[in-house]
Amino acid sequence: MAAHVLVVPFPGQGHMNPMVQFAKALASKGVATTLVATRFIARTAGVDAAPAKVEAISDGHDEGGFASAASVGEYLEKQTAASSASLAALIEARAAASSESPPFTCIVYDSYEQWVLPVARRAGIPAVSFSTQSCAVSAVYHYVGQGMLAVPLEREKDGVAVRSPAFEGLPEMERSEFPSFAIGAGPYPVLAELALKQFAREGKDDWVLFNSFEELESEVLAGLKNNMKARAIGPCIPLPTADTGAAGRITYGANLLNPEDACIKWLDTKAPGSVAYVSFGSFASLGAAQTEEIARGLLAAGNPFLWVIRAADESKLPLGLLDEATASGAALILGWSPQLEVLAHPAVGCFITHCGWNSTLEALSFGVPMVALGLWTDQPMNARNVERAWLAGVRARRDAAAGMFLRGEVERCVRAVMDDGEGARAVREAAGKWRDQARAAVAPGGSSDRSLDEFVEFVRAGAAEKWKAMVLEGSEPAGSEM
Repeated sequence: MAAHVLVVPFPGQGHMNPMVQFAKALASKGVATTLVATRFIARTAGVDAAPAKVEAISDGHDEGGFASAASVGEYLEKQTAASSASLAALIEARAAASSESPPFTCIVYDSYEQWVLPVARRAGIPAVSFSTQSCAVSAVYHYVGQGMLAVPLEREKDGVAVRSPAFEGLPEMERSEFPSFAIGAGPYPVLAELALKQFAREGKDDWVLFNSFEELESEVLAGLKNNMKARAIGPCIPLPTADTGAAGRITYGANLLNPEDACIKWLDTKAPGSVAYVSFGSFASLGAAQTEEIARGLLAAGNPFLWVIRAADESKLPLGLLDEATASGAALILGWSPQLEVLAHPAVGCFITHCGWNSTLEALSFGVPMVALGLWTDQPMNARNVERAWLAGVRARRDAAAGMFLRGEVERCVRAVMDDGEGARAVREAAGKWRDQARAAVAPGGSSDRSLDEFVEFVRAGAAEKWKAMVLEGSEPAGSEM
């Protein structure tokens, strides 16, 4: 029986991107790989995971997708029931298919998609968790969820916030630097519960794959290896040295939002390293007051800027505030960008980001210094590490009284990474170092490439063992190969 891996991402842009890239990388190693997308995504966005194949399953929202759900909780409840049945049917159909469609021998699933586990167990297929978060954030969720690490209380001692002790490779952190799900903060308690239970069933011999690379998070990865078979196989990003198409496009292959390519022509008119790129991801939404503070901070900093503001948030910009800047070509506002191509463009000098893990890892992989405005979930910890662990950017501090990032702080941070001073040069050098190490990790023989090879051997050995067991039982499976 040939190994055949089924990859199951959570149906959101930030979760699908790295798992699509993982499926491509796995298939390029000669392992039959199939990635599943929801029927809504497959119909409306399309997913190109070649050389991996793509199959569609139901999430219970086939007509409208995630946006059609009444709430996050309602979506997850319906998805669990519908996707469990739909995935089980796909597995059963593949097991009964001809030799041209070998059965699945391993499932790799997004660590938030816990409904996959019982489906895999009923089918007798090993399941491996894939974390789309950093190793550090995953470790916090695991240790807090298991009661191994206590979040510090929100109090001060001698005017200084009490920090948590270092644990299993994690740094000491203030309470505000913890992922918000770990401290019970945020509007989605159902997601917080999922976050803390992601790795509850994993033991020391259970594989968990991480979209990171060993050089970036060596200490925390070593700590995780004491609790599970943790392997970093990233960055799961289509870097231009490996996956650039004939037209020079850099894309994951799963665009749930439509990028506006005109921004590349605009960037072509700007000097190298002169543009501040601003984007807060596909999910975060800023209030009107925060949006204005960022706009005024950008104007005060004086650099050309490219700002992604989704259509639903356009009304939060004060009327006329950016008219002069856009009319003169000093600013460009758009609804969504081809982010990888923007980060790869020589005109981009910094990335003002919410520090979602995909955006953070993309900036590191393209060597772009960051201005880190961590908002919630994993972002405060990622922002902390951008500044303190990786030295690849500066972190903006919220004003305690206003509860937001003020214009002066935004201006300070942009100048800190864009000017010609010694500090800015050090940040740019660090960003360039991580770019080189990220690309070396996924190159042949690199740390992540070796880990992926190890995983390939695991799935091939498992498929061979299953074939032997079934032959001994006298029921050679359809699609088997000697």
